[in-house]
Amino acid sequence: MIKTKRYIFLGLLILLTTFNPELPLLKLGFFIIKTVNVSDSKNADLEKLKKQFNFLVNTSILSIDHKKMNEVVLQNEWIHFLNINKKFPSTVNVIVVEHEPFVFWKKGNNNLIITKEFTLIEKFNSNNFSNQTLAKGNFDIEDLKRLYKALNNNNFDLANIASFEFINSERWDLFLKGNKKIMLGRYDYNQQINNLNKVLIQSKDEKFTYVDLRLKNKIFVK
Repeated sequence: MIKTKRYIFLGLLILLTTFNPELPLLKLGFFIIKTVNVSDSKNADLEKLKKQFNFLVNTSILSIDHKKMNEVVLQNEWIHFLNINKKFPSTVNVIVVEHEPFVFWKKGNNNLIITKEFTLIEKFNSNNFSNQTLAKGNFDIEDLKRLYKALNNNNFDLANIASFEFINSERWDLFLKGNKKIMLGRYDYNQQINNLNKVLIQSKDEKFTYVDLRLKNKIFVK
């Protein structure tokens, strides 16, 4: 009797640890993905993405293969992340969230997009970015990231910047819309942008061509 109970217990244990509740449903045709919709792709190749996500068709909507989904993301430099919406019983909506462009970088003979997440985009249609803020020069992306952080921390209007130029003396010039040049120095960016905001507020009704912040604790406006 004891042996019989032991065998029953072992049998139940094996059944519970190996039974996949999806299999009967899959065999009956329940919860099988039949339709995959891909949307919100502005810069990535939408037709290419549709083909890449086609592997989902005829698989279970209950257990999407996230490893394969991540592989598709890694193969497309524009994709930041995905939102997956399941519409039972058989439809999956893949909503693409792309990296947001920050600057169009003219690096020698190469053209790149630097995103606001500071990833680099190499493949893009340059005609779509003719009005994008420019960045020129051979600079360290981490340095531009520090400047970007200082601009955000001080609520500077990024839309007012026409271009960033990294010049040979290893500092930045900003060119604002309206032909205004901002000469930054090689010291704390937060301090400089904070001072720049004050100057722009005080001089909003005045005409000037440049603000020189190269010397710490001294500001020249002309």
